[in-house]
Amino acid sequence: MVAKIKINDYGDCIFTEQDALDLLYTNPDFDISKLFFESPDQYNDSVMETGLEVATIKKVPNREPLYQFDQIHCGNWHMPEKYHNIDVLNWLLDKCQSEEEKIRVKDEYSLFEKKKFIKVLQFLIYFVNTLRANNVVWGVGRGSSVASFCLFLIGVHKINPLLYNLDHREFLR
Repeated sequence: MVAKIKINDYGDCIFTEQDALDLLYTNPDFDISKLFFESPDQYNDSVMETGLEVATIKKVPNREPLYQFDQIHCGNWHMPEKYHNIDVLNWLLDKCQSEEEKIRVKDEYSLFEKKKFIKVLQFLIYFVNTLRANNVVWGVGRGSSVASFCLFLIGVHKINPLLYNLDHREFLR
C-alpha cells in the first residue's frame, strides 16, 4: 500500500481517512494517533460509536504563519554540537583552491547569510558527513541547487558550477 500523502508548507504529512483505513488493514498494530489527517471527524466518530479500543486521529494543527514558524524554529537543528559551532565561511574557504573560488564562496555566503541560511549550511555539512560515514549513496545533483558552489564544496552535489558558468543567483533568489 502506498498512500498518496500530501505535505503542507510546514513539512507535515497529511493523510486521508482512507489512508488510515489502509494502514490499519495492512498493519492493525500501527499507531495512527501520531499522524495528521485532513478531516478525521468521520473516522473518530466511528471509533467512538463502535467502542473499539482503536486510537483516534488528529487534525492538522493550526500554526503561526510560515515566516514566523521559521524564525521560531530556526535554532532547533538536531545535530552534534560541533556542527552548530562550525564557522561555515572559513570551512568553505579552506576547501577553495583558487582566488576565483574564494570570491565565489564569499558572494554566495553573503546571500546565504542574508537569507539566514547559515544553520542550513551547518546542517548540510553534518548531513553529508553522516552520509559518507555510513556509505550512503546520494544523487549527483538536480535543479537549481547545482548552481551553488558552496553546496558543491559541502558535497551536496557533484557538479562544479564554475566549470559550467552557472549563476548562483538562480539558486538563491
